[in-house]
Amino acid sequence: MLDRVRRSLQPGFVRKAVRDKLIRVVEDAVRPIHAVQQGRIDDLQHQLNEAIKDQADRLAEITANYEHRQRRDLFFAAERDAAADSARFAIEAMPTAPRFPDPHATLNHALSLMDDGEGMVLEFGVYTGTTLKIIANATAGREVYGFDSFTGLPEDWRTGFGAGAFGVDQLPDVPGAELIAGWFDEVLPGFAAEHAGPVAFLHVDCDLYSSTKTVLEHVGSRLRVGSIVLFDEYFNYQGWRDHEYKAWAEFTAETGIKFSYEGYSVDHEQVIVKITEVPGQS
Repeated sequence: MLDRVRRSLQPGFVRKAVRDKLIRVVEDAVRPIHAVQQGRIDDLQHQLNEAIKDQADRLAEITANYEHRQRRDLFFAAERDAAADSARFAIEAMPTAPRFPDPHATLNHALSLMDDGEGMVLEFGVYTGTTLKIIANATAGREVYGFDSFTGLPEDWRTGFGAGAFGVDQLPDVPGAELIAGWFDEVLPGFAAEHAGPVAFLHVDCDLYSSTKTVLEHVGSRLRVGSIVLFDEYFNYQGWRDHEYKAWAEFTAETGIKFSYEGYSVDHEQVIVKITEVPGQS
């Protein structure tokens, strides 16, 4: 009996007993924490699995809709063809022109191209004044005018934009710019007669062929070498060759004005041109 007691008191035996007891104490203390953590891990895993399932279902839905549009959606097919036609045009007509991600980036670049020569700044198609505010801020010190009927388009343009589209209840407030309300063919003759100077910057947001043609008939002769023209709906939509693009092509063919392409929006409709030669101007 005494020998057994002596052996139990040996250092190695005591250390082992204490160690085992300590392990049991630690295990008893950690086990609830581990259970809670495991529960949280299981919950997070469940949430992750649900999120993956939702994303997979959404992707399947998007894929099915896209495949349907590719096969059956007539408007989508027309827009796709217009984009392909515009891409070919961009490659052929302006292969080295800089490209911009959105309309405002294109507008800001167009404004940066203005030289120090004299001339008015004109925008045709003001709507709520968003772009005219940008233009007025960038061209402080110049005469800035914004033209719009403010009652909407005078005729149908394209699907979703019929006569009356872009009408507003009240004229926008555009500091630094003078607004001229009325149909272009009615207000431009008087304006041109009262303002004899050249045009340094022309923003054509007319949409329609007829409106663009009217603008160019009345102020196109004011363009000079170095003038910048920004078209807001030049290409990249169904029927683009029948509107602003067509009016500009006819105008330059008739007048002999030469120009260079200076930039365009890659996923929208804006195109910048710079006048490089005007018959009779040195």
